[in-house]
Amino acid sequence: MAVETKPALDAVAYFEHKLAFEIGPVELKMGLEKGEKYQILDLRTAELFSKGHIPTSHNVLYDQLEEKLSKLDQAVTTVVYCYDELCYLSAKAAVVLAKKGYKVRELAGGWDGWVSREFAVEGESTKSSCSSSCG
Repeated sequence: MAVETKPALDAVAYFEHKLAFEIGPVELKMGLEKGEKYQILDLRTAELFSKGHIPTSHNVLYDQLEEKLSKLDQAVTTVVYCYDELCYLSAKAAVVLAKKGYKVRELAGGWDGWVSREFAVEGESTKSSCSSSCG
């Protein structure tokens, strides 16, 4: 059975669109080092957040996101992340934020993508795989 592929223009549009709404760990780190302003939301459990998180990030559980929106600045790009590339909490949060008019990008690879590059963290730097709380 042959795999059907889409025309090249569809692929170009898809990947350009994807890149507009994702940010890689290296790009985020470089932006932070340059002083670019982001509000970073960590959607993992409070316990894992306290053990380690990306510097300047804030812990917001997905179920509490709507009630925390008033504390976010719509003029600043919000970067959302969760456990790893298989976790959908950050994508679900990005949908909520985008529907409310926030500029939002999802961190590709999530927390595990950040710590696997040995970038600075606040707290411990232990990898945290996706658990049953990963929507």
